[in-house]
Amino acid sequence: MTKFIIGMRDAYFDELYKIFKADPSAVFITADNGAPTLDKFAAEMPNQYYTVGIAEQQMMGMAAGMAIDGRKVYTYAIAPFVTQRIAEFVKLDQCAMNANIINLGVGAGYSYDIMGPTHHTVEDIALMRCYPNLTIWSPSDASVARQLAPIAHSIKTPGYIRFDRAGIPDLYDDKPLNLEKGIFEARSGNDIAIISTGRFVYQSMLVADLLKAQGIDAQVLDVVRIKPFPVDEMFRLVAGKRIVTFEEHYLAGGLGSIVLETLNDFMPVRDTGVSSYRSILRIGQGDRFVFDLGGREEIWRIYGLDPKSVVDKIVKWM
Repeated sequence: MTKFIIGMRDAYFDELYKIFKADPSAVFITADNGAPTLDKFAAEMPNQYYTVGIAEQQMMGMAAGMAIDGRKVYTYAIAPFVTQRIAEFVKLDQCAMNANIINLGVGAGYSYDIMGPTHHTVEDIALMRCYPNLTIWSPSDASVARQLAPIAHSIKTPGYIRFDRAGIPDLYDDKPLNLEKGIFEARSGNDIAIISTGRFVYQSMLVADLLKAQGIDAQVLDVVRIKPFPVDEMFRLVAGKRIVTFEEHYLAGGLGSIVLETLNDFMPVRDTGVSSYRSILRIGQGDRFVFDLGGREEIWRIYGLDPKSVVDKIVKWM
């Protein structure tokens, strides 16, 4: 039977406490959100722990300033307030500056179920993954969250971690996981691959149980790193299987969109005997900020968005 243990947020904070003790340059800023596991930060490391109240924009401004000063900064709030409410700050103060800041959001999906749309977080992946330089993680249980803490601390660029709330099923029982791969097999299976992330990895396990009773052997894949997406590892794991994506997020821009984009952009081209082609050619700006001068048409030329470049891409594709 699946165990329910400490929530992923608190497992992460317990591990982060050890990191903060060893790294006095680390700073934690919270916007009117606490946790029992944070009390020891405030009590024992007052020069590394700050609360700004209900002022998420101020939190992000402080974080940017401290990061520029050489600190490793963590911001913390309910997930919609650390992604949507301060989107411009994340875009410009963090990502465009490639600042050393990790944003921690609790309440992924419908974790705050009775609070309604103000607290539901079913669009954060779509929003945050469009920002260059940002790494996104989505742990599925406390074991993953705990092992993620030193990995996130080691990067020097912006990051976002989306936590579920308390009472998360324990899927991995603290066994060592290779989180650097970004995706791994939570359950083996030969017929189809269910790709999921966060709390819905457990939901996918339940689905796989029901499918098994109907003679369908389903593999369940746990996507821990949403961005950069683990392209090669996904292809290795799903080889020869039909794919289902299952997520607690809007379909627009979420995990399913990422998988579809990956399949289209990185699958080997299909050979029809007449020509080789991909099903869809996607043309647009790549994952970068533009600091180039010279006008809009020059920007188009530099980044392959001018008509000639687009024609060349289409001809090559066809």
